[in-house]
Formats: sequence, C-alpha cells, structure tokens
Amino acid sequence: MRPIIVWFRRDLRTEDHAALHHASAEGIPIVPLFIFDTELIQSLRSDGAVFNYQAEALNELAMKIQTVGGRLIVRRGTILDVHRSLISELNPAALYFNRDYEPYARARDSKVTDLYRRAGIEVKTFRDSVVHEPDELFTSQGKPFVVFTPYARAWKKLSHPLPFDTPRSITTPKVRSDEILDARGLRRTVGIIQPAFRGGESEARKRWKIFLARGIADYREQRDIPSLDGTSRMSAALRFGCISVRTVLETSSHHAAGAPTSIRDSVGKFIDELIWRDFYQSVLYHFPQLIHSSYRPEFDEIKWNTRPKMFEAWTLGQTGFPIVDAGMRQLRTTGWMHNRIRMVVASFLTKDLRYDWRRGAAWFEEKLLDIETASNIGGWQWSASSGVDPKPMRIFNPRLQSERFDPDGAYIREYVPELRRVPAKFIHAPHEMPSPLQKELGVILGRDYPKPIVDHRSASEEFKRMFQAMKNSRTSTKLGG
Repeated sequence: MRPIIVWFRRDLRTEDHAALHHASAEGIPIVPLFIFDTELIQSLRSDGAVFNYQAEALNELAMKIQTVGGRLIVRRGTILDVHRSLISELNPAALYFNRDYEPYARARDSKVTDLYRRAGIEVKTFRDSVVHEPDELFTSQGKPFVVFTPYARAWKKLSHPLPFDTPRSITTPKVRSDEILDARGLRRTVGIIQPAFRGGESEARKRWKIFLARGIADYREQRDIPSLDGTSRMSAALRFGCISVRTVLETSSHHAAGAPTSIRDSVGKFIDELIWRDFYQSVLYHFPQLIHSSYRPEFDEIKWNTRPKMFEAWTLGQTGFPIVDAGMRQLRTTGWMHNRIRMVVASFLTKDLRYDWRRGAAWFEEKLLDIETASNIGGWQWSASSGVDPKPMRIFNPRLQSERFDPDGAYIREYVPELRRVPAKFIHAPHEMPSPLQKELGVILGRDYPKPIVDHRSASEEFKRMFQAMKNSRTSTKLGG
C-alpha cells in the first residue's frame, strides 16, 4: 500500500500535530520524515547549541513515534534531492506537511509541492504553527494589518482552532534512515555553555504545566521583571514545535475560565504575546522584503555606525550600562534573553550607538535558541523605529529601565558578577561611585568594569535630530514630487 509522507520541520512532536493527525486518519502506512537541509544549515549563523536543542527534540520525536508503532525516517541532503529520492523509493500516495510562512520556507515548499504534483502525487498542507494564518485577517480596506492593536481586536473575534488528537497507532514501511545529528555531527561550534532550554515534547509540556500552575496568574505583574521566572519561557518550544500553539492557547484560556478578574487579566496579557507572534508572522508574510529592508524606507538611507569597537563591546556586554551588559551576557551564556531586556539592548544598539538594526538582528539570529525570523525582524524594526509601529520615536533609557524593572539589581548581579558588591544606590550607574568606594569594593571603573561608552542623553538627542531631519527631507521630497 502506498504510504503518506508526513514531513516534519518546525513541528517536532506527536501530540496535537495537524499533518500527522490527518495522515493517520487515512488508515494507511505513514513515513514520518525529517530532513537535515544541507543548504539551509550552511546558510544559518546559529550557535551549535541550537542544533543540540533540535537533536534533543528529534530524539524524543523518534521515541514517541516508535511507541505508536512507527519509525522516524531521517535524511540529509538538499531538499529537492531528498524528495526526489523518496518519490523514487516509495511511490507515495501523498505528502502532508504543516505550513510555514517565512520567505525561505515558502519558496522551498512551493518547489517541493511542484515536484510531487508533477509526479501525480497529492500534496496536503495544514495550519499548525500559528493560531490564525496571515491570509485570515485583513483591514476593512482588504489590506494587511500593520498596527498591532486593530490586528489583535480582529484576531480575538475569530473562532480559534482546537487541539487535534494524538495518533494511537501508525505503521511505517521499511525504508533507509540516516542518524539524528547534533552540533558535533553537523560540525557546528557550541558557544552557549549553559543553554536555557532542553529540546523535546516532554520538556515543553513540563515547563508549560509549571507555568500554568505557578506563573500565569502573576504574569501581568511579573512579566517585565528579569530577575524573576515570571514569563512562560515557551518561545523555543513553540519555535521548534515541541508544543503546539493551539494547546497553549486552549489550556491558558481554560485556566482563565471562571477565575478572578486579576487572573483573567493576566492570562489575557499572556495571550496578547501569542497574538504578537501571529502578527509578526503576518507582517513578514505580506512584506517579505522586511528581512533585508526597513518598512519605513527612509531608514535605509541612514548612515549607520560601521566602526567595530562599540558593536563588539555591545556583543560582549562591556558597554558600561549594567542592564544592557547583563542582557548581552545572559544571551551569550544561555541562548535566551528576557523580553523586556531584548527591547532595552535593541534600543541601545540602534538609538544610542547608532548601528544598523540588521546587525543586531543577525547577532540575535546567531545566539538565540528561540530564534524566529518573523519575530526577530519585527522586534528589531520595532526597536529601531523603522518598522510597523504607529509611534516611531521610542527611545529606552537604560538607567530608567534598570531602576524600574531591576530596582535592587538582582538581575544585574547575576550576569555581571564584578558588580555584585556594588550597593543598590549605584548598581544602575556604577560610574557615579566615588573613587574611595570604588577602591573599597574592588570595582575600579575603566579597569574592573567599563565606563559608559556613550552618553545616553546626548546620543538620544542626536538621534532625535537625525530622525526629524530625515522626516523633513522626506516630506520635502513628497511635496516636490
């Protein structure tokens, strides 16, 4: 009997898996397939820890499939070559996979679909990685949303998809499989020494249950405090599909049902973050050029800072701004950074140091375990004021952010150990410590910890002047046209 190939990509689980659910309902053999795409892997700048996370998720996926009678088939090579080989080997009845909306994936999937259909083989695709797809929501004028608030209102009016059942039994025909490769097998260097997450469906479910039981009720109040475990930390699991967004939405909504107003509000704030994720997928889907270009084209005319010294200080967490340095060191050490701090360090790079947002996005792409292209590009353009945002002039003051969200310096002390003895009075601006206190604490500014590499006030004013001049020039050009 001709089998169905179920192609796994960013959906490494068996529970609530749209393509696997629909394939298993056909009652014929299934070939669960994962491909190590050599062209994609070569192009990625990701730290090796990302590939270790993926290998952990794949190993559990293989085990889960085996428990229901099947076998995960792994191949390595270029996508089209692997699929051509499988068509020849298996003469499959169909190819099933869950849709991916980012530019590389759309181009890849279009080629694969054409390949199968030219061979007379059915191709079925399914919604899985988002709650609502980019072509489900449009403005009253029939245009894509580029402002979050009206998008969120429209999103909430739609009925949401429910989780799918997990297959109880599948059969996989005999077919050759390669081994699951981790960073070493792919010859990728691991620089992240203490990864924040482990891959796999069990880890994702465990983390989610803990957050539902202990964290979501206080999410609204604690989500911006980086020293607390106040966020779900589900981003990597959602990115690799170790848990489905349908499951997360359904169980969080169920948790809010009948709960006190404070808990419902907190759950609602968490669901807003799921909406942001869908929103950025939609924006990039409709404006794929945003991977390389600013949504506001005038930002592509800026003469950005190109000197390497300050950018290197930013990547190393050696800027002299403790909250920025703590975030950048957390990223280098764990492969994750608290969302509030992501906004702070991105604003600092683009507004204070005046580096191109694309350089920051590329650094995050290299270091983040939870990297999603759409959210990464959207977040960086939001911070740079070059993206889809109705309030383009937003500059974060690192010191004020630090004083507000890390008042005692607990987060700073965790990731900037040379400042652990600095009293709270000076932890947000250690360069203001008197020299005798610096000597007493063994924290000499410029020796043990850097002095600020830029003056925030003057840098902010300079950026505002540049931004206004850019706006005036663009208005003049429009009037002249």
